[in-house]
Order: sequence, then C-alpha cells, then structure tokens
Amino acid sequence: MDVENAKKIILNAVETTKSGWSTWGVHWSEINDVFLGRAYDQLGFDNWIFVTDLKNNNLSIDKIGSILDQGNFERKYDREIAGSLTGPLYILMKKGVFGEEGVNFYKSVEEFDGRKGAAFYKLLWQMLVSCNYLKTHYHADFQVYLKTKYAKYKNSTDVSEDEFLSMSEDEWDEFKNTRPWDELYGVGLNVFDYIMGDVEELKFVKDSYKLDSANQRFLTVTGIFDCRPKELSHEDVVEYLTKLDLPYTLREINKGLYSYCSKLGCDKYCFCRDPRRCDECKVDDICERDFDKLKKVPSWVGKNPEDMTSEEKKEYEQRLRDKFTWQEGDLVKVGWEPLTEEEKELVKALNKKEEEDNV
Repeated sequence: MDVENAKKIILNAVETTKSGWSTWGVHWSEINDVFLGRAYDQLGFDNWIFVTDLKNNNLSIDKIGSILDQGNFERKYDREIAGSLTGPLYILMKKGVFGEEGVNFYKSVEEFDGRKGAAFYKLLWQMLVSCNYLKTHYHADFQVYLKTKYAKYKNSTDVSEDEFLSMSEDEWDEFKNTRPWDELYGVGLNVFDYIMGDVEELKFVKDSYKLDSANQRFLTVTGIFDCRPKELSHEDVVEYLTKLDLPYTLREINKGLYSYCSKLGCDKYCFCRDPRRCDECKVDDICERDFDKLKKVPSWVGKNPEDMTSEEKKEYEQRLRDKFTWQEGDLVKVGWEPLTEEEKELVKALNKKEEEDNV
C-alpha cells in the first residue's frame, strides 16, 4: 500500500478513538490501585468496575490481604467454600468473622453491578490469595514486589525507583523471561503486561507494542500489510510503524488500533470486523477492505502430501473424500461444486432405486 494512504488510515483509527485510549494512562504512584483493578480483569469479569466498589468500601491490598489472615485456607480455589455469596466463606465474612475488612469485601461483591463473567468467584478468590501474599511478604505493596523481582533479575540486593522506571523495552522483555508474576495467583504473562502497559513513568511503555489480534486484523484487512493476520511479524510491524514517523508513540498507535478493531469496542467502533461497517469509516475509499484474509486456511494448503504431518494428511484426505462422496441431502451441492441438473436427476434416480430395493 502507498505510504501516504497507510498514514491516513492509521491516523484515522488513532484519532477517532483518542477520547477513549487517552484516559487509559496511569501513574507509578497508583500502581497498587492499578493492580487491584487489572490483575483479575479476565474472562469477562469487569474488575476495573469492581475496584470502584472496593474503594467505596475502603479496601486496599493491605485490608483485603488481612481477610485470609484469620483462617487456615488452602491456596487452591474450592468452589464449595468460596463459589457464591451463600458459600461458607462469604457467610462468615457477612457475620464479621473476618473483621470489618471481610464485611466490606462481602458488601463490595454484593453491590457489584458489572459483568461477572465465567469465573467471577474464582477470580475473587485469587485476588484474596494474592493480596494476602503481598501483605505477608511485600508489605502489601506491589511496587515493593516489582522492585524486589527486578533486583533479583539484576543479581542485586536492591534497585532504586529510577532504575526500575528507566528500564528499556529489551530489558523488560528479558526480565519477563524470569516469570516475575509467578507468585501472584491467577496472573500470567498477558495480564502482567496489561497491569504495567499504561504506567506513564515507565520508559519502555512508550516504546512498547503488543501485536494483539485487533492490531493484526487492522493492519491486514486495510491492506497496509499484504498477508494474513497470523503471518505478521512483530519486528516488521514495529519497524514499519516507526518509519512512518507519526505524531504518536508506538504505544499510542497500539492502543488506537486496538480500540478501533477490538470486540470490546463494538459499542462505539468495531471496524475491520464486519464489511457492513466500512461505509461509516472516514477512510473507506482508500482502504482495501480485504476481509478474505480473515478466512481460516487449513495448514495443509499449498503443501505436497509427503510434506504434511500425519494430522494434516488425515484432514486433507478426509476433504478429498468429502468432495467426491455423495451424502444424504446433497441435492444442492456435492463437495464445493453445485450439482448440474443432470446430476440432480441422477441422485434422485439413485434414491428411488434404493427405496425400491428396500421395499
């Protein structure tokens, strides 16, 4: 695609969604609240809304962490104990067995009016366990946890706040290879990136770029990259976007494209997902609208049979059998080709003969 057209298409997405993504920035001084609001924002649970209920009930990492101090619980989630407001754990919270903090946590869960998702109570349990762990081992401070992990990575006894905040993107990637999230129950790589990804004081954040599925979709459907979404290379995308010299950081472009194409933005944007939305896009006249790139192509396509894996060969041979084998109901199509009128009559004749034979 022409570079000038690519710039216009990208800038349109970034600037159209700017009112939303520009509010995502958070500060290092707020990292404990960021942890509470993002660490369990998973599986459809609106954790970012739930954290407001926690604040309204005067709950922090320290106070949430104190709840499990007053019991002898296994780390693993037990649905029978913690799987509902009528479960033993929450009944005891309501009765005050876990102190004022337990009562307030119960109230927060009861008052929560956002999406709970598929694993609501499991995620709440993981939050309770992680907050208790941070309280017990890291002074209930996620900053202390991060700097301790970073110091271990650096083979140092201590690191300053400035050292941590000035970490480069390459160093951040190397640091993540040590799996610094492992002690936080329920937190993995993607969530760890999500927690840290908008801290404005972190140097590497400005230069970071996550090639998520929304960004892949945007860059390929528009025609900026002539390949399928999964074929995109992170390095190639970063190099290309950097050379465009747009008036936004890589992270800002990343957030803009995500907002424009993500399923989560379908109440406002949701572009590059459905061709019917294209007419509402301001740059549809220069966009290639190549939705064919989203069609899933079997991994065996283009391969010689001898180069296929056993699974690919099995699927390939099954496709061939399906294409040339008539099945009940195939009066309209056989395989991928429409039947001719003559073939339809032949099928009917075969059906009639089979019925007569079975009389």
